[in-house]
Amino acid sequence: MGLIETKAAPAMEAARERYQRVLRDYGDYPLTKSPVLVKNLMRGNRGVPGGMTDTSFVHPYKGVQFNGDLACDEAVERAEIPEAIFWYMMVEQLPSPDDLQAFKSDLNARLEVPGYAWDVLDALPVQTHPMTQLQTVTNALEGEAKFRDAYLDGAPSGEYWKLMLDDGLNQIAWQHQVAAAIYRRMFDDGKRAEPNPADDWSEQFVKMSGVKDPSGHLTAYMRVYFISHADHEATNASANAGAIVNSTLATVPSTLSATYNALSGPRHGMANQESLMLIERVLEQYGGVPTEAQVTEYIDNLLDSGGVLPGFGHAQLRDTDIRFVVLTNYLATIAEVAEKNDIIRCMRLIADVAPGVLSKRPKIANPHQNIDFGSGAVLSALGLPQRNFYTVLFCISRMWGVIAQAVRARGEGKPIMRPISLTTAMVEEAATGGPEALDPYFQDE
Repeated sequence: MGLIETKAAPAMEAARERYQRVLRDYGDYPLTKSPVLVKNLMRGNRGVPGGMTDTSFVHPYKGVQFNGDLACDEAVERAEIPEAIFWYMMVEQLPSPDDLQAFKSDLNARLEVPGYAWDVLDALPVQTHPMTQLQTVTNALEGEAKFRDAYLDGAPSGEYWKLMLDDGLNQIAWQHQVAAAIYRRMFDDGKRAEPNPADDWSEQFVKMSGVKDPSGHLTAYMRVYFISHADHEATNASANAGAIVNSTLATVPSTLSATYNALSGPRHGMANQESLMLIERVLEQYGGVPTEAQVTEYIDNLLDSGGVLPGFGHAQLRDTDIRFVVLTNYLATIAEVAEKNDIIRCMRLIADVAPGVLSKRPKIANPHQNIDFGSGAVLSALGLPQRNFYTVLFCISRMWGVIAQAVRARGEGKPIMRPISLTTAMVEEAATGGPEALDPYFQDE
């Protein structure tokens, strides 16, 4: 039994007891004052509770809060590296220096990626989309999951979370290596580099990728980036996809693959690429960093033509994304880079001007920037300009939270996820005849 398993065991037991108690005592209580409306269902279940996790919560004004109480800016300051925030999601307290070192040692003991995974990667054409490469290798690693065999051998349900955790730690030790190898084969010399156990996870990734970082700015930023993206509650598209798949008792690699597939869609995982492309178009159109008036003109023209300003607004947030604030706080530490880089300067200018322009449009509920508007710009400024690789970075960031959610779900004993589906005719029937018109289609459990 590893240290993190030992430390997490009391939290898992308490979580399981609490889950069962809440279900037993409050199972018949309504969750919301308002009924589910037709528009909720037909607009992607917006505003409808659709999942549960204690690893994080997204407050509409405060943004992501790990374990419901640690704000993102505080998490970056106190945790410093993603290994510590994973520990926090699992153990419900930040690790001591000794605990963190022991956890890093556990991950380092798992660093050897199975050789066939590299064979699978090498068999793919070099110019295969990096997301396809990541998904393919992750699927290939399914055979390393201990959970499936243990389940078939009759492992008791109380052991499921431990098996998921063990498989999850292997993936944590491997995924950044796979991502770095993909980057290197596509954009560098194609040679794989071994991780240095003396480095933390983020530093290992940067060094293995081959990106030159003599100032250390990129490595420092990746620590901020990986923590900021580590988890975002349970019902965004990628987290929900992973949770649904894992609820079937699928393995960690299958869960990650589902998450990654959801992130590969342009509606979810490409906003930082699209934001950087927009910034580059603005710079090109105006021959450099524009004026405030020119930014206003550009945004108005974009919206009037039916376009969308990427990196602004959010399904749940109603204020500036705290993760964007964290990003700009980091930029203050590298002022010598930020103040001289046109992409950063343009990004900041648009971020300052756009909310005022967008707020004049009545249909826009949230005119504020989210993290996607700035994250790609900073990556580009610090030496990672390959936009089609950015979703891979998103994946290996969100991996931390997806694994934590999977482990906790099994620890709590959550069932398979199975909401009810309606036809359009049934929706019309309920709307015209009242909700009771659907009674014949529903059965009480």
